[in-house]
Amino acid sequence: METEQLVKEIHGHFGSPEIEELEKKKSELIEEIKHINRRIRYKKYEKEALKPYLEQTKDVQIAPFRKQKRAIEFRIATSAYTPKMEKDLLKELKKIDTQLDKVKEVDKARRKAKYVEQDITEGEAQITKIEVDLKAIREKLKVLYDEVRANRAASKRQADDDARADSDLVAMGDLALIEKEN
Repeated sequence: METEQLVKEIHGHFGSPEIEELEKKKSELIEEIKHINRRIRYKKYEKEALKPYLEQTKDVQIAPFRKQKRAIEFRIATSAYTPKMEKDLLKELKKIDTQLDKVKEVDKARRKAKYVEQDITEGEAQITKIEVDLKAIREKLKVLYDEVRANRAASKRQADDDARADSDLVAMGDLALIEKEN
């Protein structure tokens, strides 16, 4: 509550554009962190959803099929074969393509898991960077708020001193009454 009152007073009496700007920037950074946290939370759920499928298919090998396919394609492209030999190589290539189609979903899920993990890491790095900026802004605001508090206290002391000085003064009417009595 005191902070709200202080902010209102700062904006009212000591309206500092620097404080307003820093408060606005702080709010924007906090909103950005919230947005990134939501995205990270979603990515973590996505990662958890992929986990069972990846566990079931962890023994599936994809690289050997790709290697075989590249080797056969290279042999077809670089060597001359009889039509029967080339037909056999194409049949073998088609068989490997069929096997690759069967494991395509596994490969897709593995890549997706890798990208999801990468997104989570990037999001956490962004938050870390934003938190550093946020900390700097909060430190600047603390200094500015301390200055405002000091100014407010000095103004209050001055006002109290002026009130005491006014109460010590004797009004002209009071002085006339005192002289009449004497």
